[in-house]
Amino acid sequence: MDKRHWIFLSPHFDDVALSCGGLVWYLTQQDQIVKIWTILAGCPTDENYSGFAQQNHLTWGISGREAIRMRKGEDRAACEILGAQPRHLDWPDAIYRRDPQTGEPMVTNNEELLGKAPEDWLVEEIAQMLRDEIPESANVVVPMGLGNHIDHRVISKAGTLFGRVDAFYADYPYILGSFDNPHLTEGKWRKIPHDLGQEALHAWQEAVLCYASQLSGFWRDEDETRLALRNYLAGGGGRLWQKASS
Repeated sequence: MDKRHWIFLSPHFDDVALSCGGLVWYLTQQDQIVKIWTILAGCPTDENYSGFAQQNHLTWGISGREAIRMRKGEDRAACEILGAQPRHLDWPDAIYRRDPQTGEPMVTNNEELLGKAPEDWLVEEIAQMLRDEIPESANVVVPMGLGNHIDHRVISKAGTLFGRVDAFYADYPYILGSFDNPHLTEGKWRKIPHDLGQEALHAWQEAVLCYASQLSGFWRDEDETRLALRNYLAGGGGRLWQKASS
C-alpha cells in the first residue's frame, strides 16, 4: 500500500477515532492525506422519533437534529487533532431509520441494534456511492463489523460489495467482546505492523475525548478512557488488517 491517499469509512462519527485514531495521526504525520467518511451521519428526516431513539437522546442530553449537529462538531474537533479531513454523508443512523415498506423503526432496542440484519437496499446504495466517488489513488479502509452492530455491518458489507478494499480496522471497543470471532481466530486476516509511540497515543486519546456525548457508554471518566486506549495500544490494538491472502 504505497499510495499516499487514504479514505477510512466510519459508520458513526467516532468509530475511526476510537478504533485506530493513533494510526490515523501517524499517517498524517507522514504527509499522507487521510479522509474519514462518516457514512451514517444524516439528520433524521422528521421528529417522529422511536422510543429507542428517545432513550439515546436522554443519554446524550440532547435530541434529534441538535444531537447530530453536536456530534458533527465533536467529529470535526477530533479530526483536527488527528490531521484528518472529515466528510459527513446523509444516510441516517439505525436509530432513525424506518422500514421503507412498513414505516416501522428498523431497531427498537439494543438486542435488535446488535443482531438485526443490515438492509440490503442500504448496503447497495452505499456501495454504489463508493464506486462513483472513491478515486483509484486512494487506499480504502473499512470496519470488520465486529460486535454485530447493524450499522457497522452495513458499512463492512458495503465495502465488500464495493470490491476494492485495501485494509480493515477492528471495531473498538466492540472487539473486546469479540475475541472468538472467526476473522480473528481462523487466520482469515493478518495485522499490518506499525510502531505507534507515545505521541500517537496522546493524539489518539485527545481525539477520542472530543466525543464527550458518547464516552459514558464505554468508560466512567477521562482517566479510564485514557487508560483503556493505552492498554489497547500496548496489546497490539489500533493497527490495520488485511485479508490473509493479500
